[in-house]
Amino acid sequence: MTTEWAVVAAAEQFTLDPRNSGELTFTVSNPGTAPDTVVFDVAPGDGSQRSWFTVAEPQRVVPGQGSVSFLVTLAVPAGTPPRRYDMTGFAYSANTAPEESSRSSGRVTYEVRAVAPPRRTPWLWIAAAVALVLVVVTVGVVLLTRDDSAPGEPRVVTVEAESLVDGATVESPAKSGATVAAQANCCAVVWSGDRQLFFQGLAIGDKVTVTVQIPADGTWRFATVRTTSFDYANTVFTIDGNQVGGTFLGFTPKVQKTEFLDVGTVRLTRGPHQVTLLVVGKTQGTNRYFAGVDTIRFSEVVAQAVTR
Repeated sequence: MTTEWAVVAAAEQFTLDPRNSGELTFTVSNPGTAPDTVVFDVAPGDGSQRSWFTVAEPQRVVPGQGSVSFLVTLAVPAGTPPRRYDMTGFAYSANTAPEESSRSSGRVTYEVRAVAPPRRTPWLWIAAAVALVLVVVTVGVVLLTRDDSAPGEPRVVTVEAESLVDGATVESPAKSGATVAAQANCCAVVWSGDRQLFFQGLAIGDKVTVTVQIPADGTWRFATVRTTSFDYANTVFTIDGNQVGGTFLGFTPKVQKTEFLDVGTVRLTRGPHQVTLLVVGKTQGTNRYFAGVDTIRFSEVVAQAVTR
């Protein structure tokens, strides 16, 4: 019997850094009752190459009613014409021909930007540059020890996740009946503010979105305090539709609370932003895909200027 694989991307597009590199998680689910070995691969769109993509551990065993996540790394080579490209992820059973059991994700896009070539230093200037460096280093020993004015303290936005429940939106492509609520302390765990955001997902692809206000344009480090349990799912975060960080594994034998965990760093503008918690899989035999978030924190990343 052919396995009817389900393939879901964590976001509709890759978020690329200035070097046109990025990562995205794809989740493959086995809806059948028998385990099967899946092979995950990438189908590049028009104008792109398979060699741009790397799949970590592309072949794995998936238990019946279970799922696994694959991390796809994208590295666009220098000189690629800047424009929008696309790709799809697909999965098939290792013991069958790809055309017999292959299933694909939706189309995922990525925007390639023009990268300026590195500037070259003329050879005639090298000798002078070396001499100048020697002078600068000597003077710098004195200059860098001075601190005439301390830089401003970076801003930190800390939000009790449960306070965002009233304005949260829940989406379930499978119409599973997923819900979100503010859960009081339980199971020997005490959350900050005595409650947590409790997402009761019931299928892969279920997600909950909350709105967080950012006070200024800039680069922000995103971190959260999470909860794990025996019926908690594997999840990823997206911000404004773009994945931030990797997959968080939600399973532990009993209910536990983490410390602050860094998710990733993201460039944000001043104003409201949509933070989404998306179910991408699970590692245990349960029909629940629950998740818990205690606290959300955005910390401003401030470049440290050299004072003189």
